[in-house]
Amino acid sequence: MNSTTISTDFLVVGSGAAGLNAALHASRYGRVSLVTKSGLEDSSSYWAQGGIAAVLKGDDTFESHREDTLQAGRGLCDREAVDLLVREGAREVKRYIDLGMRFDETNGKLDLGLEGGHSNRRVLHANGAATGKALIEFLTKLVKAEERITVTEQAFVYELFRNEKEGRCQGAAAYLYREQELLQIESPVTLLATGGYSGLFQRSTNPHTSTGDGLWLGYDIGAKLQDLEFVQFHPTAFYASDGSTFLISEAVRGEGAQLYNEKGERFMNAYDQQELAPRDVVSREIFRQIQKQENDYVFLDVRHLDTEKLDAHFPTLLGKVKEQGIDIKNEGIPVAPAAHYCIGGLATDLDARTNIKGLYACGEVAATGVHGANRLASNSLLECLVFSKRAVQHASSIEKKPPESFSTDFRIREEGSEAFTALQQEISEVLSRHAGIQRSRKGLEQAAERCRALRKQLSDEQSEYFAIRSRGLVQLAGLVVLSALQREESRGVHIRTDFPECSSASEHIAFLKSVEHSEAL
Repeated sequence: MNSTTISTDFLVVGSGAAGLNAALHASRYGRVSLVTKSGLEDSSSYWAQGGIAAVLKGDDTFESHREDTLQAGRGLCDREAVDLLVREGAREVKRYIDLGMRFDETNGKLDLGLEGGHSNRRVLHANGAATGKALIEFLTKLVKAEERITVTEQAFVYELFRNEKEGRCQGAAAYLYREQELLQIESPVTLLATGGYSGLFQRSTNPHTSTGDGLWLGYDIGAKLQDLEFVQFHPTAFYASDGSTFLISEAVRGEGAQLYNEKGERFMNAYDQQELAPRDVVSREIFRQIQKQENDYVFLDVRHLDTEKLDAHFPTLLGKVKEQGIDIKNEGIPVAPAAHYCIGGLATDLDARTNIKGLYACGEVAATGVHGANRLASNSLLECLVFSKRAVQHASSIEKKPPESFSTDFRIREEGSEAFTALQQEISEVLSRHAGIQRSRKGLEQAAERCRALRKQLSDEQSEYFAIRSRGLVQLAGLVVLSALQREESRGVHIRTDFPECSSASEHIAFLKSVEHSEAL
């Protein structure tokens, strides 16, 4: 297989909000190579409906945004990281507004929405429930206009290069799907912005490409993983009997939509914040209602609201609902929780550094500490902007040493495709059944045993495409299960039926690659 080697000052892997923003900032300091597994506009960020939370008006405060974030995080947030998020995030949002990013307005003023867990209207939207799409299109336009950024699409990064003598990451190897060639990228700075792993679950609001590649890539060269047990399920994903789903934005509840069970009973009015309680609370209550009834969904009702106003705010979203045969004027929208956001990831500091020199992580692939045990609505795009910028600011100051030469082997056996697809399906079934909204020791131990069995069935080939991906998926799924087993409490999005109370401890569960963990999985 043909192979090409290039050198660059910054390697960015991933093309969501974090990756694009990192590439733009890095282009001020040198040459940037941006590599993405699919296309520039195919990411979880592109699908994001909620918005961007930022303190932009006089009666709101950074302290209020910080406290809302800490409250949602259930005692596991890094307070310093949260403070950076709310303060630097507002500045970064203002910067993009000045550059021409258009957010929704009413009478010439920013139309700030209210979402779950927020005590003030501070959420910006673009084109109603298409904020992520608008932001990614805006950032993509800027990236394409920057001559110092080289974009490589349809490229699967299968290995990170580590200089064993210095313990430093010095680039990566990728397989180019279209060209069927290899690309080796030598770089003193590698920034992973590859997204989360919610695509490992059967029902997910994110694209199928959200398989956690960046986590196992980093883990394989010694990077620390943290908080993998915390997978946030969005409360209101459209429910279809064929398993298809899409997000019903939190902003719809912000405008007054209400939740009802199949008996027509409203159930969130038992909580102080009602339908606008934090996501872990709403998802957990919907799950409880579903367990008590015949249907696998509840209803989001907007019949009492001004439908013309809703159509103006959420044209694309309500259009998709209509395509499903739902008349919102006369019936409720069937919804159920779906895997939406992964709080865990590569452990990073305030500058997005992992424990491996030269390796940075930002966005959903990273565990920055800002979300704790439950992410506050519309903080994720903000996190992408803040920590991708901080990563570049730090990385721009490191010494640019000549990279070591690396050799890599790679091949594809097409006959492995069918087995890989079957493996994906089994992993999604195992995680959805035993590591979903509610977990128990019995279920998690069954899941761990299945992951161990799957691991034993894997090919020994170290350089074959499907073997590489299979090892990564099984390894990551096993660590998610092991994390959930070790957290013997219920906190935020992690609910254990056998440990229903929140403990007084506030420790994080983390993993470094070792023989012990390999054997445990």
